[in-house]
Parts: sequence; structure tokens; C-alpha cells
Amino acid sequence: MRVGESSGRNTRRTSFILSLGSNLGDRRENLKRGLASLARCVSLEAISRVVESAPWGAVPDQPDFLNLVLRGSTHLDALGLLRVAQEAESEAGRVRSVEKGPRTLDVDLIFFGSLQLQGETLTVPHPHWAERPFVYGLIPEVADDMVDPDSGRRLADLRVDELSLNLRTVAPIELDRAAARADRG
Repeated sequence: MRVGESSGRNTRRTSFILSLGSNLGDRRENLKRGLASLARCVSLEAISRVVESAPWGAVPDQPDFLNLVLRGSTHLDALGLLRVAQEAESEAGRVRSVEKGPRTLDVDLIFFGSLQLQGETLTVPHPHWAERPFVYGLIPEVADDMVDPDSGRRLADLRVDELSLNLRTVAPIELDRAAARADRG
């Protein structure tokens, strides 16, 4: 490894928040496979309820999404976690053809500890997290003591008006909790 390169690992664990969404194929199964794929590499510590919501973005005429938000921890650095997220998407059959278009699985890195990063490959906190009703509405369920590094607000203290967000709760996704909590990455 050369000076300035990242090994992809930190010496300490960092908490993170990811959002997962699916609007193609068997949406529940896609989310479940995404969680299982992530759990092989990182520790999943809290998973929100699953909600159905309208697509966010400018691509019209696509199916509604099933979404969830999770909090986990890892020894990976932010780019390492991004690679893990992209691998989970690929395993679920995601093809990147239309930006914000329909997808089998979308995994977004929302927060990574107190990191503030604006780069070509990754921006953290996610620049649109507060505009996405399913992310904003579900973060308080999993945030624990995490803080938005841009505003200093405790994420668990976000006030959410459920009715205005138009989120429809659906049956939870069962995940092997032992696998989700295993000490990984």
C-alpha cells in the first residue's frame, strides 16, 4: 500500500446508517437478500420497520418502493462500506441504467459516524437524506446516539409527522439476528 491509499479498514468501529429500497421483482426478498449480504461484512445493530413509499426523484411511472433504514458498525472506512453496499446491490441484480430509475436494490450510505465528506465517489452525510420521507421518517427508529454532523442534531430526536410523510408500514422482514450481530468488518 502506498502513502495516502486506504486499506479500507479503520482501527476502531464506526457507526453508520444505510437506507435500503427495492421497487422491482420480489421487493421483500430483495431487501432480505440485501440485509443478508450486508450482514456478512458488517454488524447490523438496528433495523427499522419496512415501509412502502412513492419513488423519490424525477423518473415517472415506476412502482412504489419498499424501504427500510438500518444502523450498524464496522471497522471498514466509508469507501469500504460503500463497496460492500454496491456489492449487495449487484448480488440482488441491480443494473445501473437510469439514474433514480427502478431497481431491484438500492443501498445508500446516509451517515458514517461524524464524517463529513464531499467527493466524486461519495458524499457523507448523504446530500438528500432529509428530503426523502422514508429516510427522514425511519432514522429516529434506529439512530441511538448518532448525531447529524452537519447540524449537530441527535438523529433520534428528529420529529416526524407520520401522516405528512405518506409511509405505509408493511410486514417486517425477518432476519437471523445472530448473523446480523456477528462481529464483522
